[in-house]
Amino acid sequence: MIRSFVLISLIGMAGAVSAQPNGESRPLMPVWHTDARHCVWVWREGGGVGLWAETCHLPTGRWEVAWDGGQGAFRLRRDGEFMGVVVQSWQVRPEAGIEALTKALIDAGQLAPDADCRWVSVAARPVVRTQALHALSPKAPGAFLPTPQGDVPDPLCGPYGASTHGVRYFILDLRWPGRAVFVDEGQERPMFDPASITVMP
Repeated sequence: MIRSFVLISLIGMAGAVSAQPNGESRPLMPVWHTDARHCVWVWREGGGVGLWAETCHLPTGRWEVAWDGGQGAFRLRRDGEFMGVVVQSWQVRPEAGIEALTKALIDAGQLAPDADCRWVSVAARPVVRTQALHALSPKAPGAFLPTPQGDVPDPLCGPYGASTHGVRYFILDLRWPGRAVFVDEGQERPMFDPASITVMP
């Protein structure tokens, strides 16, 4: 199912929180599904982050977003096999802001030291007023245009940067000093609710 403005609005509505029996608060469970007959929502936690994610039994297999401790990230999993990273928390110096992530990505081998990229504010979806979304994007105009051979170009800013392969960004939130949370929504509506992403106390 292709993302639409209406679906993004529904995702944004899930930002409300509800009290849980243990006294903690978490976002309300989303009202939408990838497939209402074959998918259920599960609250997942890992690495100090919580989110609502789907588990789906589809003709193509069992799909879910699950915590991968070895990778230190939530990853899409199909029939038990981990695939790409969809949500991952990164440490940043609170006073340094999003720019501090450039060095962190280079040190982690996820960004070429000479990559001609810059941080830009994006409006990928509605957010609460304490949040801002940032993407690492190529400076060169036309960086996302097909090659002369008609191929889709590789992401110039690495696997955590903006690309033609899907919607990627980092969340900064005044309530989470010292954290930046990477989100890869993919090309279609993700099997997790981006608005539900919460850094646990």
